[in-house]
Amino acid sequence: MQKQLALATIIPWGLRHRLLIPLIFGMSTSTLQAAPIAITNPGFEDISGESPSNEFTFGPLNGWDLYDPNLITSGGAGGTYFIGTLTPFEPDPIGSPGEYANFPDGAAEGQRVGIAFNFQGSDGQGEYGFEQVLNVTLQANTLYTLQVEIGNIDSATAMNGTFFPLAGFPGYRVDLFTRDLGGDENLDSDDDSLAGSISDGEFGTSTITFATGAEHPQLGEDLGIRLVNLNQLDPSFPLSDIEVDFDDAGLDASALTPGDLNADGAVNGADFLAWQREFPALYGTTDLANWETNYGNMAVGALSYHSVPESSTVALSLIAFLQILIRRRFFQGLQIFRSRC
Repeated sequence: MQKQLALATIIPWGLRHRLLIPLIFGMSTSTLQAAPIAITNPGFEDISGESPSNEFTFGPLNGWDLYDPNLITSGGAGGTYFIGTLTPFEPDPIGSPGEYANFPDGAAEGQRVGIAFNFQGSDGQGEYGFEQVLNVTLQANTLYTLQVEIGNIDSATAMNGTFFPLAGFPGYRVDLFTRDLGGDENLDSDDDSLAGSISDGEFGTSTITFATGAEHPQLGEDLGIRLVNLNQLDPSFPLSDIEVDFDDAGLDASALTPGDLNADGAVNGADFLAWQREFPALYGTTDLANWETNYGNMAVGALSYHSVPESSTVALSLIAFLQILIRRRFFQGLQIFRSRC
């Protein structure tokens, strides 16, 4: 009886109830909603002020800046390296209507795609592409989801009669980064994860998710996205030109419950482990305090796309929480217990 009383004093019933029920059943909920972040010319449809040449435009794209860290592109308008846009066209609109050159189904979104192209023999000199710094800053307790369509262009004959051999894939990268007066800081990247999975003439969706806590060191810095041609020769096609295409860039931001450090929709023991791994580089004492305050909260619908923890995970989560809780409450609870005896 005395042991039971001591436990009840150190960990009050209301707190034990709040600890155990959400862990097992996820009863305490909050709503997680995504809001789109504005990207200028996300599908490369706006070519106003650019110089069209048949199905192409060459040079800087509206809303985007050339990314050329090794200064290899001479501005991105030729004669070896090009950034710009491509409008897939119908070579035979009467005999094969709706079938397009380079991408048989057309662009992933709209009519045009962004291109990063260089001629055969210029591979391996460095990566390049285009980037955009957005009119938003990195916010605390936020989940960012960046998606971009990656195109593996097929060989085809252009409108001017030139045949472009484009078999193989030179690799790509998509970056989510921040920028301030001190330079750029990469937050997360998709470094060619779709390589080998996109057929010629098709698109695949690149997805990056990145979550902040309360004390990320880049909070308040401008957000940016970068689309990169890695310019690596595909050894299976040594005589091919090199091109990666991009389309339909989109970035969403969702407010997280403070303390949901792994952005899975629930504040639980897994977040405490994330805090331990990244303290103090990415998380601080405020994140720990938020975790303790919101422990057990779960976003609406979280159970629909996250599996229920195994019993061992629940036990570890409970132990982690109790370790912190008991340190803070033991002596106070012990004094109260002695006064009641």
